[in-house]
Amino acid sequence: MQVSITRAVAESLRTLAHVPDDLRRRFDAMTPAGDGVVLTLSDDDAMALAELVQWHVRTDPATGKPTAETAPFAELIRLIDEAQF
Repeated sequence: MQVSITRAVAESLRTLAHVPDDLRRRFDAMTPAGDGVVLTLSDDDAMALAELVQWHVRTDPATGKPTAETAPFAELIRLIDEAQF
Protein backbone atom coordinates (compact mmCIF):
# COMPACT_ATOMS: atom_id res chain seq x y z
CA MET A 1 0.00 0.00 0.00
CA GLN A 2 1.12 3.54 -0.62
CA VAL A 3 0.42 6.20 1.97
CA SER A 4 0.83 9.86 1.04
CA ILE A 5 2.12 11.75 4.06
CA THR A 6 3.22 15.29 4.77
CA ARG A 7 6.85 16.19 5.22
CA ALA A 8 6.10 16.90 8.91
CA VAL A 9 4.91 13.31 9.38
CA ALA A 10 7.98 12.02 7.50
CA GLU A 11 10.30 14.04 9.74
CA SER A 12 8.50 12.74 12.83
CA LEU A 13 9.06 9.18 11.65
CA ARG A 14 12.76 9.84 11.37
CA THR A 15 12.87 10.84 15.06
CA LEU A 16 11.38 7.58 16.33
CA ALA A 17 13.62 5.37 18.41
CA HIS A 18 13.54 1.58 18.57
CA VAL A 19 12.17 1.12 15.05
CA PRO A 20 12.58 -2.36 13.55
CA ASP A 21 15.04 -2.49 10.66
CA ASP A 22 12.39 -3.37 8.06
CA LEU A 23 10.34 -0.27 8.95
CA ARG A 24 13.46 1.90 9.04
CA ARG A 25 14.21 0.74 5.47
CA ARG A 26 10.68 1.78 4.45
CA PHE A 27 11.30 5.24 5.94
CA ASP A 28 14.59 5.51 4.07
CA ALA A 29 12.83 4.59 0.81
CA MET A 30 10.12 7.29 1.03
CA THR A 31 9.78 9.15 -2.26
CA PRO A 32 8.88 12.81 -2.81
CA ALA A 33 5.40 13.48 -4.17
CA GLY A 34 4.17 17.04 -4.54
CA ASP A 35 4.24 18.77 -1.16
CA GLY A 36 4.73 15.50 0.72
CA VAL A 37 6.17 12.04 0.38
CA VAL A 38 4.90 8.54 -0.35
CA LEU A 39 5.52 5.79 2.16
CA THR A 40 5.17 2.28 0.73
CA LEU A 41 4.15 -0.38 3.24
CA SER A 42 2.99 -3.98 3.21
CA ASP A 43 -0.15 -4.72 5.21
CA ASP A 44 2.01 -6.17 7.99
CA ASP A 45 4.30 -3.13 7.96
CA ALA A 46 1.29 -0.81 8.12
CA MET A 47 -0.12 -2.61 11.14
CA ALA A 48 3.26 -2.66 12.90
CA LEU A 49 3.86 1.03 12.21
CA ALA A 50 0.39 2.06 13.39
CA GLU A 51 0.89 0.11 16.62
CA LEU A 52 4.36 1.60 17.11
CA VAL A 53 3.28 5.22 16.72
CA GLN A 54 0.18 4.71 18.87
CA TRP A 55 2.56 4.42 21.82
CA HIS A 56 3.82 7.92 21.04
CA VAL A 57 0.48 9.72 20.75
CA ARG A 58 -0.30 11.83 23.80
CA THR A 59 -3.45 13.88 24.25
CA ASP A 60 -3.94 17.23 25.87
CA PRO A 61 -6.24 16.67 28.86
CA ALA A 62 -7.93 20.03 28.30
CA THR A 63 -8.88 19.40 24.67
CA GLY A 64 -8.74 15.63 24.29
CA LYS A 65 -6.78 16.13 21.07
CA PRO A 66 -3.22 14.99 20.35
CA THR A 67 -0.50 17.34 21.55
CA ALA A 68 1.33 19.38 18.93
CA GLU A 69 4.36 17.11 19.28
CA THR A 70 2.39 13.92 18.71
CA ALA A 71 -0.19 15.15 16.20
CA PRO A 72 1.90 13.89 13.22
CA PHE A 73 1.70 10.36 14.64
CA ALA A 74 -2.08 10.60 15.06
CA GLU A 75 -2.29 11.86 11.48
CA LEU A 76 -0.21 8.92 10.27
CA ILE A 77 -2.52 6.44 11.99
CA ARG A 78 -5.51 8.08 10.28
CA LEU A 79 -3.79 7.94 6.87
CA ILE A 80 -2.86 4.28 7.27
CA ASP A 81 -6.45 3.47 8.21
CA GLU A 82 -7.72 5.31 5.13
CA ALA A 83 -5.25 3.52 2.85
CA GLN A 84 -6.28 0.10 4.19
CA PHE A 85 -9.94 0.64 3.45
